[in-house]
Amino acid sequence: MLTGKREMAHRVVARGLSWLPAAVVMPAALVLSLPDRTAAQDVAGHFKGKRVTIIVGTSPGGGYDVLARLVARFGAKYLPGAPDFVVQNVPGGGQLRGLRATMKAKPDGLTVGLLNPRFVQRRLVGIDVPDFDLEAVRVLGSPSGGARRERMVCARRDIATSWAEVVKLGRPLKSGGIERAGSSSLGPEFVELIGGPIKVVFGYGGGSEVMAAFDRGELEITERCTEEYVPRLFPEWIKKKILAPLFWWEATPSEDWLRRIGASAPPHLFDAVKVTEDQKKAFELGVAFGTVMGRVFVMPGGVPDNIYQAWKKAFEETVRDPGFLEGAKVAGVEVGLATAEDFARVIQTYRELSPAGRDVFKRLVGEP
Repeated sequence: MLTGKREMAHRVVARGLSWLPAAVVMPAALVLSLPDRTAAQDVAGHFKGKRVTIIVGTSPGGGYDVLARLVARFGAKYLPGAPDFVVQNVPGGGQLRGLRATMKAKPDGLTVGLLNPRFVQRRLVGIDVPDFDLEAVRVLGSPSGGARRERMVCARRDIATSWAEVVKLGRPLKSGGIERAGSSSLGPEFVELIGGPIKVVFGYGGGSEVMAAFDRGELEITERCTEEYVPRLFPEWIKKKILAPLFWWEATPSEDWLRRIGASAPPHLFDAVKVTEDQKKAFELGVAFGTVMGRVFVMPGGVPDNIYQAWKKAFEETVRDPGFLEGAKVAGVEVGLATAEDFARVIQTYRELSPAGRDVFKRLVGEP
């Protein structure tokens, strides 16, 4: 049983990615089998009258916590036996405490946890993550995957109005990030890694802190200059037309947003800086960690196949539930289903990288 002052249990009341390779050798833990009627009845009996615990490695209120509570709220509609659900917050160690608690739980399908992609990255590059076995973990999927978002880097207009002007300055411009290999700061990190004129400073407490640092002139460029962030937090940037887009990645910035900030379309990152094919593949893999592996729901290894199959099906149906989608919309959390098969394809993509590509990826995620 989990104990401790910082561990809080709360009763809950109430597209596949086309760029990934189609042929994948699935890890043993992800191999699927179809349960027969008797097995389905056994699963319902297993869950009936039981309580499912969803362990979240963050404090209440964030995106991980919100999605866990939505799964808890609507999951009983689809999981055979309609068990009760509890969300348990186990913060600490950058979400490692929550992951370890999940992986050490009894493999009976009654404990589910959320997986931060940094732990997958570490295991792939050979860094040990206590109690986490990438080959054994039972992956259910992610409600935050499957769709690319607009990502763009902008400079203050009084410093530079284009990437060509940045290059002419002959010095790196300072950007800010929360942690390495984050989805928002991945572009600036990659440019710095391959020798471009950007210096990323990490350690900010959140996206709003990064934007505040840019607003007061502490940072010269920012990747949080899209419609997702600016109108809500710094609408005066629109009125004053202080943003000058330099390059984008993931999804093309909308013409309407560019018009609102008084800017023309910037080039794609790969058109702004010179990259090798190995560097390109490593960067795209980094993008995939954000579009597929953000907020992945997992169970410990050893969960029986019939229990896992029932849970995987129920999870996917839950994420498609209209009530789930409406709840996420109200909470301001973007939803897009990424499946266990999508997860496996990302892992396979890493394994197919050349040695040079793996080296770039390791340095991109900040691991030796």
